[in-house]
Amino acid sequence: MTWQSKRRAFLRTAVVATAAGVAGCSDDGSADTPDEDEELTESATPTDTPEETDSEGETPDESDEPAEPDEPTDVQNPKQTVDDWLSNTKNYDGSINPMIGRTDVSIGVGVDDGSGSNFAFGKPAIRVTTGTKIQWIWEDPENEHNVRERNGLFDSGRPVASSGKTYTVTLTEPGVYLYRCSNFGGAIGMRGAIIVEEEQSLSGYPKVDEWLDEYGEYTGRLTDRTGESSVSVTVGARHDGQNRSFDPVAILVDSGTEIVFEWNGRGGSHDVVWEDGDWGASRTTADASYSYSVTMDEPGVYRYFCRTDKPYNGRGAVVVR
Repeated sequence: MTWQSKRRAFLRTAVVATAAGVAGCSDDGSADTPDEDEELTESATPTDTPEETDSEGETPDESDEPAEPDEPTDVQNPKQTVDDWLSNTKNYDGSINPMIGRTDVSIGVGVDDGSGSNFAFGKPAIRVTTGTKIQWIWEDPENEHNVRERNGLFDSGRPVASSGKTYTVTLTEPGVYLYRCSNFGGAIGMRGAIIVEEEQSLSGYPKVDEWLDEYGEYTGRLTDRTGESSVSVTVGARHDGQNRSFDPVAILVDSGTEIVFEWNGRGGSHDVVWEDGDWGASRTTADASYSYSVTMDEPGVYRYFCRTDKPYNGRGAVVVR
């Protein structure tokens, strides 16, 4: 899969400063000037700088803005790209924090990098879906920081020292976004990365969501039954005033789990037929003492249905991980 970073990859940006103290830029009192390298491209049209205010009513000077790349950058291996970008980031341990499904994510600015210095972002690498709102919150009143995407796709403005200032973007395009603090993102390694994936479906399994699209009680959540060796599913469960459904309708289990379908004797005759997988169908019966079981050994998505009740949402799904 090819990942791309694109300009205008956010719906809005916002900056709010609730503390306006400004301090020196580095340990020796001089700024660690950002490297003039490929990280900040020098050509093309600059992006708009977000409006910035502080508690003293002053409008900070706008920083020199990095340029937009001439065309999107292709990223064939997002993880490797993040590893390379954060190779000198002290609080990056090689893991990307999964934030899939969250609508809002907060990241500290100027947090302890593990060495006693406040030269890090709180979550150096995260994975989110399109439409997620990312908010950076300044936590260092002594050193000046900002948030600047490598290709200028977002920029909080000039570095400031603050405790409480915020900057927010909403990312709407999939891709890998690499950012840094202009003052400390060079040799000191104050950098961050965001992998943005398409929001494909409610549950994360498009086959399940499409299969159960018309089932009114399906919310996109899988019933988590991982850790159980055997899981029961009721056949003839009640839905919309009729006993034509399965309960639970969509479940998540571990490989090797036995799924036991148990008839409740209501709603007439039922059966279980597999849309996926090579298990044979159950008997078609109304017998409340009847049960039918299969063992799910292979990871995947397995859909099933009742032949007589399929038009009435007599469907279900098992996700095996």
